[in-house]
Amino acid sequence: MSMTYSISENGLIGSEQQWPEAPLNGIVVPDDVFQLLRRFTFESDQADVLLTFTVQKGRELIRVRNYVGILPLSGKTYLEILPKIEPPANPRSLLLTMLRHVQYSPFRTLKSAHTSATQLPLWEVFVRAFLDTMEPLILQGIQRSYVAVERNEQFWKGKFQVARQLRENAHHAERLAVVYERLTADVPANRILKTTLLYLNQQAGNSANQRRIQQFLSALEDVPPTESVPDDLKAIRRTSRLFARYEPALRWAEALLSRQGFGAKTGQMPSLSLLFLMERVFEEYVAYGVRTYWPDAGNVTVQESSAHLVDEHVGAPKFKLRPDMLIRHNDQLFVLDTKWKQVNGQELRSTSETGNYGIEQADMYQLYAYGKKYGASDLFLIYPTNTTFRQPLPVFRYDALTRLHVVPFDVTNSLVKEVEKLATYALSFQ
Repeated sequence: MSMTYSISENGLIGSEQQWPEAPLNGIVVPDDVFQLLRRFTFESDQADVLLTFTVQKGRELIRVRNYVGILPLSGKTYLEILPKIEPPANPRSLLLTMLRHVQYSPFRTLKSAHTSATQLPLWEVFVRAFLDTMEPLILQGIQRSYVAVERNEQFWKGKFQVARQLRENAHHAERLAVVYERLTADVPANRILKTTLLYLNQQAGNSANQRRIQQFLSALEDVPPTESVPDDLKAIRRTSRLFARYEPALRWAEALLSRQGFGAKTGQMPSLSLLFLMERVFEEYVAYGVRTYWPDAGNVTVQESSAHLVDEHVGAPKFKLRPDMLIRHNDQLFVLDTKWKQVNGQELRSTSETGNYGIEQADMYQLYAYGKKYGASDLFLIYPTNTTFRQPLPVFRYDALTRLHVVPFDVTNSLVKEVEKLATYALSFQ
């Protein structure tokens, strides 16, 4: 039976031995689970991007950072890290919905049925998604290819190999050194899928997933597991056109077998980890929406890097500038940048002149550089909505020509509606 512990990003984890009650914004776990996390925090050279160790009133705590997803611990025990959002939205469903819009990843194959399966832990949803990409391959029949076989046979078959005959069969006149092609299912793509199924057979806890894994393993009975995941993945890339229909399943298999998540390496963790930097997930989610739903979407450029902060140094420009999105509309240029951070809109009602709404000064500098180097008058910093931040902040004027707009983006709302709202606001400044 599998066990999943759920926590929000930036939350705290304590041991049941030290914490009779859960810490604020956190959870408690059995001491053996806590010690495993503690050991990983101190021993892995990659742990600092995922977890940090702290002490409060003499009691140990581990804080998860702004990565979300699944961190397997031991056996069928998992730590599930979810986005920190305000109710009533379901954070698991929200994360799955957002992952569907991450480019160049297997999560593009997540269906609405996956995102609505909120009763399942993320791990089981990922397993189900992989199995869904496997099913058409099994139903259509797994692909076979001709491979060259060098053997010593009793009868002539294929091409005779003179050099090998002299080397290996000088004293065996009854044997012939030949090479021939054999149609087989023992090819890299099938070996990778078989290896993934064998791995999931040990890890999956959901009974429906287990049944499907057994069915698919039966269909691949004649295929051995891979001896080297990296080597077989390289071989697959060289023959990608021959296995085009395998691509969705192979993307999932690579993610599941790589023991790392999209944008995170987990060092010495003993089993796979599927973790995603929430900043990047938010950025790609908004970018997909703008590319797809913005009026005249053909004028949207994502991650353009044509400008540099320094125009010339020893004969060359330095420090590329890469805003999240550029939108050319008529004669205007808009620069949009996303930040997965909290804005404190309550400071609007404060009499204090020192508050900055929680906006980091570095972000203000960054947008100013974008505006000057790309020649944009209107710049937009996009943050997730919260209870204090549901309307754009008053406009920040860098100077007479350059304005910064800090606007909310509600990830719990329809993506098309949020982009329409953003476009309406931006185009009002034309």
